[in-house]
Amino acid sequence: MLLAGGYALAVVAAAVFALVGEDIGPLWRLTLFYEPETDAEPTLSQILAGVDSSAVSPKVPLLLAAGGLWAWALWQSLRGPVKGARPPAERGARLLRVALYAAAAFWMVYLVAPEWPWWASVLELLVTLGLVLAFHPVLRPVMGAASLVLFTGVAAHVVMIAEEVFSALGWRAARGTLDFSLYGGAAQLLWTILVIRAQSRDGRWRRATIRYGAAALIVPFALILIGIPLMAVLDLDDVTGEVIGGVAGALTMIWLVRSANDLADPGCRPVPAPVRLYPLAMTARAVVAARLGACALPLIPALANLGNGHVLWISPHVPIWHLTRRMGEVLPAIWWTAEAAAGVGGVTVLVLIAAHRGTRRTFRLAMGGLFLHAAAGFTVVVGVVALVWMRDGSLDNRTGLSGDIYGDIAFYSRGTETAPVSPLWFTAACLVSAALLWWAHTMRAEA
Repeated sequence: MLLAGGYALAVVAAAVFALVGEDIGPLWRLTLFYEPETDAEPTLSQILAGVDSSAVSPKVPLLLAAGGLWAWALWQSLRGPVKGARPPAERGARLLRVALYAAAAFWMVYLVAPEWPWWASVLELLVTLGLVLAFHPVLRPVMGAASLVLFTGVAAHVVMIAEEVFSALGWRAARGTLDFSLYGGAAQLLWTILVIRAQSRDGRWRRATIRYGAAALIVPFALILIGIPLMAVLDLDDVTGEVIGGVAGALTMIWLVRSANDLADPGCRPVPAPVRLYPLAMTARAVVAARLGACALPLIPALANLGNGHVLWISPHVPIWHLTRRMGEVLPAIWWTAEAAAGVGGVTVLVLIAAHRGTRRTFRLAMGGLFLHAAAGFTVVVGVVALVWMRDGSLDNRTGLSGDIYGDIAFYSRGTETAPVSPLWFTAACLVSAALLWWAHTMRAEA
């Protein structure tokens, strides 16, 4: 309470100082948590409308509102659960509480360190991925198609982690192939909606907590519509977008902490209400579609590679033929035989058997084959990066690499007119195929 009150007083004092001293810097830092740009040039619309881009008074109410919401979020987060005898919590609920508090703690860290390196962003995404996994067993009794919800949340975080890693490694062509932020954001939004809907069916969460979760989704969109006139008339686009992002973050933090506190509420009682969002016939059709997709996906890069005149999918990218001088001809022949079988889509046979038989043994065998192929493709890319780095000490060198390893992965291709398909496509196809096969196997177990 003291911390939230002290923060609120500091925001009010900074607002008064901004109005009196014409210096919005302290208020900006307290509410948006980063330094304002003092040397920004006025935009064309500001010049034509005669708006002073350095004017302080129009920005103060927006920043003051954002600061007030963050003060409320701090109070909601730090007051703890309701006092009283706590109900006996199952293991899943305890793990979910820890995951919720850990996810909320990252928002606390963001208040003091808004600029993060890429590995810290990946760490945050791994923590929220743990939250997705922790929600599943707790909400499964009241959530229709629970495995579909889990798959949506996991896929969203895998996509967002890939975006961070690709950006850090400079794989521009990989990022340009798909709009990762769009797909990841859409999947994350869908997962959040389904989780909040399931919370409303469970008796362990208060209505206020559900409303905060819904507000974290609805309020930012409403503020965008309200902010359009402000950005057009007052030209406050440099602050309106940041304030909207801060509002969404504050409401999300409140929802996370209250969700954790409610699990320790003395009146916390689960209300099992098994429901099924989709009829059994629709679920069966979705399982069949997932199995067909799992079988088809590994064939796509293989057929593309065969169309380019390549049977092998790893050897054209690395100087593996030099191993024959040291290892003879037997081991490389075995390697090339196995690689050719994989290059023509041989792993699809394992997936097809697992999809048809549906036994645990065939499922594990297919998943192991898919993950082995994915790991091999990724290892090749990492190996090429390390090899070029050790050879020339840089990714921009006389060998012709542009620094975009994803685009230049065919560097070691042996003079072919059409470059072979990148191993990353085989890796991506195998991972998505494994996800679809896992989801179909889980849905069949639930049916």
